[in-house]
Amino acid sequence: MSNRKLCINCDGKCCKYVATQIDKPETKSDFENIKWYVCHKNVNVFVDSEGDWYIEFLTTCEFLEENNKCKIYEKRPKICRKYSTDECLFHNDNYEEKYTFMTIEDVEKYVKEVFDKNENKD
Repeated sequence: MSNRKLCINCDGKCCKYVATQIDKPETKSDFENIKWYVCHKNVNVFVDSEGDWYIEFLTTCEFLEENNKCKIYEKRPKICRKYSTDECLFHNDNYEEKYTFMTIEDVEKYVKEVFDKNENKD
């Protein structure tokens, strides 16, 4: 089955964000950048099931039509062509993020749970 057929009933989730991998924060001070990221509208940070860290910008592709079809399908960018339905968020019920940070409070809670817990072990 082609990707296009699988996209027929989709709500265009893959076309409504951009995510790029970032370095894993190693120290408490590294989390200041994470706090800064999530202070911005429509910006989140998440950790995928493999433990990789990403910054996510919730923004819709300018070529996504109201019916969630691509206006430039035949000349869409290579990254879109390579996107596999195996990775599809609409069809993949098993996809789960380990952590999602949407607010400063989310980040502070994580730091407290991870770093403060480890500091109390000493």
